[in-house]
Amino acid sequence: MVSLASSSVYGNAYLVGWGSTNVLVDCGVPIRRLEKSLQEANVDPHALAGVFVSHEHGDHIRSMQLKTPFPAKYNVPVYSSGLFWAAQPSISSMPDNLCATLEHGSSVQAGSLQVAAFRKSHDAVAPLGFRLTAPDGTSVAVVTDLGEFTPEVLSGSRDCDYLIFESNHDRAMELNSGRPWSLIKRVMGKYGHLSNDEAGEALAALVTERTKGIMLAHLSLDCNSPSQALRTITPWLRRIQYQGALTVASASAATFLTDSVADH
Repeated sequence: MVSLASSSVYGNAYLVGWGSTNVLVDCGVPIRRLEKSLQEANVDPHALAGVFVSHEHGDHIRSMQLKTPFPAKYNVPVYSSGLFWAAQPSISSMPDNLCATLEHGSSVQAGSLQVAAFRKSHDAVAPLGFRLTAPDGTSVAVVTDLGEFTPEVLSGSRDCDYLIFESNHDRAMELNSGRPWSLIKRVMGKYGHLSNDEAGEALAALVTERTKGIMLAHLSLDCNSPSQALRTITPWLRRIQYQGALTVASASAATFLTDSVADH
């Protein structure tokens, strides 16, 4: 499990692999950087079993908004909701045979990984989170860009071995950021992004004895910091006696999620 980039500025792309199977969750980084990141991870893009797209915002589909989209270049199927495909003129150059539909409550087999989709709350047409499960039952949920912690996210993400989970902003930093009030309301609203406190409360509900590693993702560059996110979320995890790893995804560089290093 590798975050290749995790930021509204630098894009979002998460690599999950098991054995010879590798998939991407989102491909929102420039194509050359995505290709370089996969090369550095020793992953052949031709061999990807799928790209799972959470929603249509540019920082999640940038490598698809091209004359020759990344998945078309490497003949990789892309999975997202039917509404996603219906509303995307910017990716009209995607071949039909590579455009697959995956809806809330359904799942698909991608190589050795079973990938289940669940609904989340964000200002997009039909945003999805994903739970990926290996043949031995090891699972990881990838959930960013959600304005509130909903029952669908709870049922879709609870009791995973690993979590890549949004901790976007510090509430006080956001309120005092000097940003336009319309943007602040959007970020802090139920269709925006989770604050550190909201992420901590959500993780306290999601984590079980099974959970080995957590990666905090999609941090705001202006209204958060890795140290602030860790400082806020650590007490929530201590209350439930979480003993696994806790790390923060870099905005622009590769970050590995393991169960061997605990930052808290």
